[in-house]
Amino acid sequence: MTPNFEIDGCTVLGFDTGLSARAFAQSKFAQFLTEPGLIVRPAEAPPNRVALWKASGVREETGAGGEPTMVIWGPPVEGERLDTLLNENQPPDNVLATVSLWIQAILALGEDAPESNIPLWPSAAIIAQGSEGRPLSIFFAPPSLIKRSITPNDECYVNPALNGMEAATFTAAALLYRVLAGVLPFSAANTSVLHEDMRDGNFLPIHLAVPGLDSRLAALIHAALGPINHERPASEKPSGAALLGELLKVIQTGGQTVAAASLVQPPSEADRLLLEKEKAQFLKIKTASIKTRRFVARNTALLMGALAAVVAAIFIVYSIFSSRALLPTTEGMDPVQVIESYYQGFGKLDHEMMDACVIGGAGKNDISAVVSFFVMSKTRQAYEYNAPPLIFPAHKWQGGDLPDTPLFGAADLRVEWLAGDYSGGELRYKVDYTFWIPEQLTAEEALSPDSAPPSGSLPYPRSDILTLVRKKGNWRIAEINRVLGMET
Repeated sequence: MTPNFEIDGCTVLGFDTGLSARAFAQSKFAQFLTEPGLIVRPAEAPPNRVALWKASGVREETGAGGEPTMVIWGPPVEGERLDTLLNENQPPDNVLATVSLWIQAILALGEDAPESNIPLWPSAAIIAQGSEGRPLSIFFAPPSLIKRSITPNDECYVNPALNGMEAATFTAAALLYRVLAGVLPFSAANTSVLHEDMRDGNFLPIHLAVPGLDSRLAALIHAALGPINHERPASEKPSGAALLGELLKVIQTGGQTVAAASLVQPPSEADRLLLEKEKAQFLKIKTASIKTRRFVARNTALLMGALAAVVAAIFIVYSIFSSRALLPTTEGMDPVQVIESYYQGFGKLDHEMMDACVIGGAGKNDISAVVSFFVMSKTRQAYEYNAPPLIFPAHKWQGGDLPDTPLFGAADLRVEWLAGDYSGGELRYKVDYTFWIPEQLTAEEALSPDSAPPSGSLPYPRSDILTLVRKKGNWRIAEINRVLGMET
């Protein structure tokens, strides 16, 4: 906003748009010439309380940088901008009286002109003062014109997440905080962080910033500047107009603004120390809370992905352990039972039981052959509904005529102890048996799931030398030395 200047010998109030004549025309900025400003005299009675200010025209002037710029001008307004009064070393009583007038003007506009678009930025208000520096009237500039000259300091007083009287109450509380504490409640240089602080109510409570401040005023300012809670029922929220009126009652009595010093009663030394301790604790907890909340808000997708990955990993680990828990073991078996379970695994196509009976790669070829038969069996069942069994377990054949289904596995199992004892943890056995295999399948064909279904069976006598060891309390086959019979 430019100061008053002269046009053809007449003093006027001008608003520098910062636009060249060409840019001014392209942006159609001339439409804002009809937007009025407001002059409010709270002490007057309606209809003299609110008057309109209207722009008279636009002309090209030399801007601050020496370049031509378009200026919208209108009737002069005497006084000083509110932001200037706040930033200069003005007596606290005068500034508090100015803020009191600003609040009265907002309340007056709320009654007489509720549809008015009131600009809340301090730079948008010009205060006209009477004798002894007492403010008499306040001029609110047209919002669209003043937006082009908003400074970062102006942003510190306006919460963009609020509207209407709630927004005005926030600004009034921020102005009072600045007057009484000497600092802004929200002052982040980064606009995005500033608005986050306003939304989250990230400020030092004024009773800690101004020890001994009137408790009623401190509570009202805290309520106005506190975090926005959209989930709170409307019936539980004090209206902006009511809160603004309560602020005015505290700082003004009998139509006169109270002395700023009367609002603060210096605390005793003991109370001061308690407040200092409370302040330190508050800053520590609040800072950690805000940082955590914002980290979560900004990294929600990443955190959700990480959480999903953790859950998936836990599920996989749980599934693995659950599956392992369901796998067969040799727990509780004596060495002979372990041997019998291993060889019966051929006919049962139970490669999991066979694997549980061995350790250190023993019987690797045997287990691979059983896995191949197992896959062939499942594949056939998948393609042929109600298909007959691929093989008949050899250990279940009682002799006599061969079954129609080919035999597979170890029959006539004979186990003979050779050496070792239980206490030594290692035993050796000789195992003699007849190994049956479908006649159409060679050892190589037995490993192929694409082989045709077998028809007959061929027997092979076998002798194996087994070494068993105790592993974690359970007997396991550590070595199979096949001395007689077909290798698998």
